[in-house]
Amino acid sequence: MKRLLAISCLLALTAGPSLALSCLRPTIEGSYLDHAKAKESYILVFGKLTDKRNEVSGPKIQGGNGARSENFTATLVGKQATRAGFDRPLKTTVAVNTTCAGPWCGTVNIDLQMITFLEITPYGHRLTEGPCGGNIFYNPTKAQEKSVLRCLRGGVCNPDRR
Repeated sequence: MKRLLAISCLLALTAGPSLALSCLRPTIEGSYLDHAKAKESYILVFGKLTDKRNEVSGPKIQGGNGARSENFTATLVGKQATRAGFDRPLKTTVAVNTTCAGPWCGTVNIDLQMITFLEITPYGHRLTEGPCGGNIFYNPTKAQEKSVLRCLRGGVCNPDRR
């Protein structure tokens, strides 16, 4: 009986809240639908961010192993999507923001090909990425490119397709 009581007390003392961020892996079609329904306006682009500058890091997140939000500007060089495809040349300055949820923060990589959704603001274009992703698809496959363009053209757009 004493042993059972000791084990129960030990478990009670060591049990605590489990901290974990649970994210479903975003799909490009699901992200397209989310951005299409948003009150903000977005453009769909294929390209890469270059020339990172004006970097401002947020405070270190306690318990986040050095994680922190980040704000910077960069140049996006690529093509904007139209119904005909990714065919409208685009070179624009983008305000980039990463956000955090507890100790987990989003990240944005420079110099990697991506399909992304740029928000149109009164001040230009903005790209925001949170810890669960969904705004940026790095090194997109032809299948991802084809499916997001199908969504743009009003075709079948399945948010669960992986």
